[in-house]
Parts: sequence; C-alpha cells; structure tokens
Amino acid sequence: MILEINNLNKIYSNGTHALKGVSFGVEKGEFLVIIGLSGSGKSTLLRCINRLIEPTSGTVTFLGKDITHVKGEELRKTKSKIGMVFQHFNLIKRHSVFTNVLSGKLGSTPTCQSIFKKFPKATMEKANECLQIVGIEEKAKLRADTLSGGQQQRVAIARSLMQAPDLLLADEPVASLDPATSNSVMQYFEKINREMGTTVICNLHFLSLVRRYATRVIALKAGEIVYEGLPVDINDGWFKTIYGEEAMEVEVR
Repeated sequence: MILEINNLNKIYSNGTHALKGVSFGVEKGEFLVIIGLSGSGKSTLLRCINRLIEPTSGTVTFLGKDITHVKGEELRKTKSKIGMVFQHFNLIKRHSVFTNVLSGKLGSTPTCQSIFKKFPKATMEKANECLQIVGIEEKAKLRADTLSGGQQQRVAIARSLMQAPDLLLADEPVASLDPATSNSVMQYFEKINREMGTTVICNLHFLSLVRRYATRVIALKAGEIVYEGLPVDINDGWFKTIYGEEAMEVEVR
C-alpha cells in the first residue's frame, strides 16, 4: 500500500461533518477515481491526504508513515512527495509557462535561488522534460494567461511533475473544460500513471471518464463511502444510489 486511510473524520467549524469514518487503501500504481455529488466530501478527502487541511480524527498513512499531524520540516518533506492539480489551475497568470512549471520546485529550492529565480541547470532541464511529457514545450515562453483552459491545466500537471511525486492528486481537473479537452487532459494523467508508474487519485463527475480511465472507484455520499469497486460494475442501480433517483447520466466523449 502506498496510502492507507483509517476512520477519517472531518468536521468544519460551522458544524459540517464532511467526512464520516472513511477508510480505504491505495496500492502503488493505481488510478483511483473518487466520485459523488458536489458536497459529498471528495475535495475534503484530497485536502486531508495532502495536509492542506487537518483531519478531525482518524489517520492518513503514506509510504508506511503516519502523516496525519506532521508539522514543520517533516510536513514539507511529506508534501514534496504528493503532487496536487486543482480544478482552476492555480497558475501565476502574468508569469511565463516555464516559470510556472519551475515553481513546482520552490519547496525544495534554497531561498536565495527562489527569490532571484536562479535555478540549477538540472532543474531547468527537468522543467523542459515535464513540459514535453504534457506536449506543451513550444508554449514555454508565453504568459500563462494567453493559453486555453486545457493548455493551462497541462501546465499545472507539468508543475506537479517537477516534484517527481509518488502520489498525484487531482481535484476535479477537467470540471472547467469542454468535453473534448477533458479527454485530452485525462490522457496525460493516464500517461503519467501507466508510463511513469505514478499513483493517481482523481476526483471526477462524469462516469464516462471514470469508466475510461479508472482502475478502481470509490463513491462518497454525504461524507461516507457507499461504493468501492471496479468502474464497470457501476450499473444503473449503483448510479441511483450514488447520485439519487432523479439523476441522469451525462456522457463525455
């Protein structure tokens, strides 16, 4: 197991119980997809895993080590092994594509180098390599805000790869994109998973994408796991259980 979640709970200060006793494991090399309605706890779960937020109770074990409440230098080292891609890209729009990708190494770059943007040659070469992986190296000198949404998300993926993460988390990475672009971006996550061996956990809405890319699925409903299994086994009955009786499946091609 690369990741083990045991009885994880998250209660926000407003009383919202976002996660309720969630437990599961993830094997190295999996492409795990988390599904569920908005508000089901998907984003909270990912943020607990990479320690953007603190769980209320339960444990998160990563690479055999309990990281639930690590702090300081230990937390920094842990987060350097977990990449994160967000729905809204989180790029510095006025900076170049290349500079945005380089920012993925800031956590492990000496302060004086990061302030003056003096990166070692090996780091610069790594940034070019990451841009090549997502097929966007020709855009390196352009400002990030001149790119399309799909291209910006590919920059965000390249930035996360600068960490050489053992685990890559993606929180609704295609929710802001059109259907055709969604498949294009998802193919890069698949490439990273299959060719580079990086374990991926991705939150998604559309079951057509889930069936295409996931090796395993976990469904959350009101903060609890209601399904765990193969994507092909999510039939109409399970769909209604996960999304409600009135829900209708929308296919993304």
